[in-house]
Amino acid sequence: MRITFHGATRQVTGSAHLLEIGSSRILLDCGLFDSDRIDPASQNRRLEFDPLSLDAVVVSHAHNDHIGRLPFLVRRGYRGDVFTTPATADIMGLMLRDSARIQREDVRLAHVRHPEIEAPEPLFEIYDVEELIERLVRVPYEESREIAPGIFLTYRDAGHVLGSAIVQIDFQEEGRSRRLVFTGDLGRRDTGLLPDPTVVKDVDILICESTYGDKALDPYEKLLKQLHAILARAIRLGGKIVIPAFSLGRTQRMVYCLQEIFATAKLRPIPIYVDSPLATRLTEVHRDHPESYTPHARALMDKDPLYFGSKYVEYCMGFEDSRRLNHQRGPMVVISSSGMCEAGRIRHHLRHVVSEPDNAIVIVSYQAAETLGRRISEGVERVQILDHWYDLNAAVYVLDGFSGHADRDDLAWWFEQTGGGIEHAFLVHGEPGPMDALAPVLQRFVKNPVRTPELHQSYEV
Repeated sequence: MRITFHGATRQVTGSAHLLEIGSSRILLDCGLFDSDRIDPASQNRRLEFDPLSLDAVVVSHAHNDHIGRLPFLVRRGYRGDVFTTPATADIMGLMLRDSARIQREDVRLAHVRHPEIEAPEPLFEIYDVEELIERLVRVPYEESREIAPGIFLTYRDAGHVLGSAIVQIDFQEEGRSRRLVFTGDLGRRDTGLLPDPTVVKDVDILICESTYGDKALDPYEKLLKQLHAILARAIRLGGKIVIPAFSLGRTQRMVYCLQEIFATAKLRPIPIYVDSPLATRLTEVHRDHPESYTPHARALMDKDPLYFGSKYVEYCMGFEDSRRLNHQRGPMVVISSSGMCEAGRIRHHLRHVVSEPDNAIVIVSYQAAETLGRRISEGVERVQILDHWYDLNAAVYVLDGFSGHADRDDLAWWFEQTGGGIEHAFLVHGEPGPMDALAPVLQRFVKNPVRTPELHQSYEV
């Protein structure tokens, strides 16, 4: 077989890996790169393969760096099936419709700011999303499905976000059975809400993420103690806590963690505001899948009328509800997107809390280089938010252990559980430092040298 890596190579975005097995061509993911979607020169607008030649597309999970170019793929002519887990299918429509809306608004603003320049077209429109949704084929975990002649897909729970999956591809080649496994994004172990990543054995070819391949993150119990201390400080000072969080996964995890603290610790509950229309809609999907959570999480959430909700959790939809929070006195918690502070309502909240020392900003997810979130997490003296500069006087706490990504120890555990004997392995979805640090950890279980592909590089395996 031949594998060509069309994204997430020595970087953490743009997941897209093309498998050629005999005469069949299967694409694993088709995600957005971290570049301007409406820029005509954007990497997102280039497909280095013919969409019409694909026989199937297999999706690992519904984060935009894994699904964000699928409507563009349809726009460029793809007419086949797109395989997902049921929960991922439910989430994709919300994520991609929101992406189409944002792109259309970005085009409008570009025209307002530079009327002399012809406005670029969005990467895709809402009708491309609707056509994509019609092509989704839902495959439950642990159910084998033939997706091309003699090629079988099985999804295993990755424990990363709701619906996330490890992709297992089984096929015959030259008279022998072979198994390719693509981890997608592996989750952490023992994090309370979602199950641990499923172990897959008898792996011949492995494509694995490496986001935190160089770092051991704090265990869940320690994170809860740290968050408890931050809440106690806000109660004592009457301050506000602002948590930038991705709409999918991280927002729901943080609501759950706060619920757990208030339910089990001697700490009076304070108001929690989730200020993201997309996160609110995605939370409704999370409520539709109670079977996805650990027994401990089920027992805790069953005590409330709604999963991810209680009398002290409020979801803000309208912008007036969002603005009202700026004039409300603490203590209180605001969870808002985007997770890296580059867009959305989070910037509007940050500029109202960033200069006051009684307030706190809690970073709970990976922050890419050059983002506002990265600058805040690094503790710079001043930050630019919405074209204005502010002194960074608020307390900043970096709790990246709340990330949904497996750390170095989780990945090492998962590699060991496979039993070894892997013929070929490739590391993707990581910056060069973490990727290079993880390679020797994985090498113990792989017969041939572990590879870290360059963009569009191909391998025969």
